Amino acid sequence: MGKCYICDTPLETYIDSTTANHEEHVIPQAIGGQLKVSGILCKECGGEKYLGGSIDKPFSDIFLLITERLNINKDRKTKSVGLTGKLTLLKNDDCIDVSLKDNVLTHRKPEYKIDKKEKVVYIYANKVVAKNFRKKVENDLCKRVTDYHNYTIKIVSDLTTVDEFIGVFELPFNLNNKTFESGLVKIAIEFALSKGIDISVINHLIDKNQRTIISNNTIIPYYPISKVEETIEYLRTSIDNSFMSHSLVLFSQRQINDDGFETKQLYCFIELFGTFQYFVVLNDNYQGANIEPISFSQRIIKESNSEFKIGMISPKDISIYINELGLSYTDFDGKTDNEIKKYIENIYNKKNKYIYDYEKNIKDIIERIFLDSILNSDENIIKLVPNILSHFYSDVDKDEFHVTFFRSRIIKDNKVFSIIPEINELYRTDVNKFKRYTYFKFKELEQFVEKNQST
Repeated sequence: MGKCYICDTPLETYIDSTTANHEEHVIPQAIGGQLKVSGILCKECGGEKYLGGSIDKPFSDIFLLITERLNINKDRKTKSVGLTGKLTLLKNDDCIDVSLKDNVLTHRKPEYKIDKKEKVVYIYANKVVAKNFRKKVENDLCKRVTDYHNYTIKIVSDLTTVDEFIGVFELPFNLNNKTFESGLVKIAIEFALSKGIDISVINHLIDKNQRTIISNNTIIPYYPISKVEETIEYLRTSIDNSFMSHSLVLFSQRQINDDGFETKQLYCFIELFGTFQYFVVLNDNYQGANIEPISFSQRIIKESNSEFKIGMISPKDISIYINELGLSYTDFDGKTDNEIKKYIENIYNKKNKYIYDYEKNIKDIIERIFLDSILNSDENIIKLVPNILSHFYSDVDKDEFHVTFFRSRIIKDNKVFSIIPEINELYRTDVNKFKRYTYFKFKELEQFVEKNQST
């Protein structure tokens, strides 16, 4: 089975149910992750004492305002979390502290208001808090009005049901840079290991003594350097059916330095929730074989009507599905042929309601852009067509589409350049562009969540 990449413990020694941990979530399941790999991390290193507690949990907590509102299933059996935010009222611009939990919006701290005209006391709090808070309100009421016995007490547990509380609700996004970077680097390391990268390539990112990840200036924010990619990003929610998704792309890249010396880098591009986009520098002096983009993508919201029926396929074809799903024949012990087929169907369908083909999805986006330019005679996009073709097609006549350049390289003066130095230079000279882009992406995400949050 190999060794734990943190502590070097042979994983085959973890054989009982309390210590075995041969399956890890590369993307934490608490933020909607579905990608699992086996044989890279032992339970102790992945548990609360080490990576689970110091990286996975804090990293997942960053995204609570997204996952709670979308009701994404967690890998930990915990109660839903109350999210604190601000509600700016439309009627008078007053700003009040509020809490969102289970899609119910309440005052962060219990409050009450006495309406002497209607002889009603309104308690603003969730039902559990209001039950205890009511005693204080009754005592205050007795001291403030003489005919308190004529008053009715009404509990307002959801502010969205009251017209006077119509307003703009905002949840602050707390991005702890160190926690965020460590989480991204851990994802990139485990994805690379799952794709056959040797541990020696990334050992410099691992502190085996402290059993943690080393992440010092290891991530680079993505920015759509080329006009082609800028167009895609600013149209994403309207042309990308899989916008709410996570994507990982592992690739290597050669660069010629100013002194003419050639180096090669190993990167992992990470996109979370279709919004948070970063490169992780896994090795800036990579000596291994060239790696064309190896990708993994999954939707956060499962796709409907994607069920697969295994039908009357041959035993040979069944073995292909078994390998693809990571199953072994021992999983079928005691099952009939029909039960085996149904078992494979169920696992395949469960997986593929979320998993999708990264390259095919990008191709679909490009085809939608082409179609839109034809139907609407959009001159801006029509002018962009030659750049799109050179960016994504190695041979247009043969329809040889590729994603080798996507979020990786740019063509200038008929030469191919890495976008990484371009991004670094832009970040140094005009960081406000990154701030504006980040703001746009997050507002885009907020709007998507508002439309798709669970009720």
